[in-house]
Amino acid sequence: MADLDKAADATAREFLSGIYHRVREFDVTLARNAILDCLYSAEEPDFIRDVAAHPLHAADARRVIGRMAPHMVGLAGLTLTRQAAA
Repeated sequence: MADLDKAADATAREFLSGIYHRVREFDVTLARNAILDCLYSAEEPDFIRDVAAHPLHAADARRVIGRMAPHMVGLAGLTLTRQAAA
């Protein structure tokens, strides 16, 4: 699991750095957990649904995950490729 977490973190950081000039650590956490949720490996089941409904974090979650949504299959695949290479 640790390898998958590291791979998802690296994928999230790479993706976000291509979108945002300054990548916030909170955004990386959102992106990493969204990728893991798509792979059914998030610590919190249904992470995307729950964070998008959270009163404090919904706006950030929708911004980050919304940008990721069209690329999510590719991001999940890249994460699995990185995990296998580790």
